[in-house]
Amino acid sequence: MAKLCLLANAASTHTEKWALALAEGGWEVEILSFLPAKLPRVKVHLIPRLAGDKIDVILRQNWVRKKVAEIKPDLIHSHYATSFGLLGALTGRHPLVISAWGSDIFSFPKASFLHARLLKWILAQADVLCSSSKIMAQEMQLYLDLQQVIEIIPFGVDTKRFSPPEEGQVSSLKRVKQDAPVVFGVAKGLHSVYGLDLLIEAFALVQRRFPQTLLRIAGEGPQRASLEDLAVRLGVSEFIEWLGQLPNAEVAGFYQSIDIVVIPSRQESFGVTAVEGSACARPVIASRIGGLTEVIVEGETGLLVSSEDISELSSAMESLIKDPALRERLGQQGRVNVLKYYDWQKNVAQMEAVYQRLLHPHT
Repeated sequence: MAKLCLLANAASTHTEKWALALAEGGWEVEILSFLPAKLPRVKVHLIPRLAGDKIDVILRQNWVRKKVAEIKPDLIHSHYATSFGLLGALTGRHPLVISAWGSDIFSFPKASFLHARLLKWILAQADVLCSSSKIMAQEMQLYLDLQQVIEIIPFGVDTKRFSPPEEGQVSSLKRVKQDAPVVFGVAKGLHSVYGLDLLIEAFALVQRRFPQTLLRIAGEGPQRASLEDLAVRLGVSEFIEWLGQLPNAEVAGFYQSIDIVVIPSRQESFGVTAVEGSACARPVIASRIGGLTEVIVEGETGLLVSSEDISELSSAMESLIKDPALRERLGQQGRVNVLKYYDWQKNVAQMEAVYQRLLHPHT
């Protein structure tokens, strides 16, 4: 099988998932990363840091170019357009695949005219562009020439691991309050963009009417202290469990330990959290924004609410508390939807087909 060079953050769970799946499929995978990681069957080359900031993308372009020349890959795949995508473009090597991740498309080019011009140049260097959602592909088109095609390849889940708990199965993540009739939850980084402050405020409204409900939050980030303070001010801190950053192996168990997934994001390029929750047959309540509107079939696999609308969010949460049959139906149909569109093995096969087409264009 051919040799792949991934320019990506090796410490990212997304990078790890792609690299391991490709290595298991027989591809020889090496990663150039600014952050260290140890991955089985994958060689990670650590790019030396200088300034320790985004400027290192420019300062280390010659190092990356030389290292790529040593590796002699058959194909380069850059993950995240405006950092590793730039590094991939600056190597001048082809075939080059660039995958957009989200803020590189939705936020970076909005900073200035020069940012937008740079993004347009980077994307133009790719032989193939990839997006995990249609809505992000539409945003990318604003910075593309008409002839460039974008491959829509979702970031799916392992549907064997992410599955409903078997009858009698108890999640390894046991609840502190075993008598909670309905447990809400989300696994997200604690960043403003994911709207966890909105979730806590909505939960406070719900909890007053349904005092035994519980909220579980898995993740870490810069908002941890302010979110905990908010929970204290609203009088719901004793009903919120903070689980911290979970290892990948425990994420499926997290979804199996809750009843309803709530994703009040202010921006979302895809919606892997919704896919993971649905794969475990959990109904999803989410903001009607970005990639979430593709992942969730409104009224069939989950409920969509207006972003920033705490009242609407709390009403949706209460509606699922009161209707266990609806929870069950949404969860089961969500599982069916994931099996059809977001099965990880199918998504990996889509990516491999892109690679093969680039490596063997005349077959």
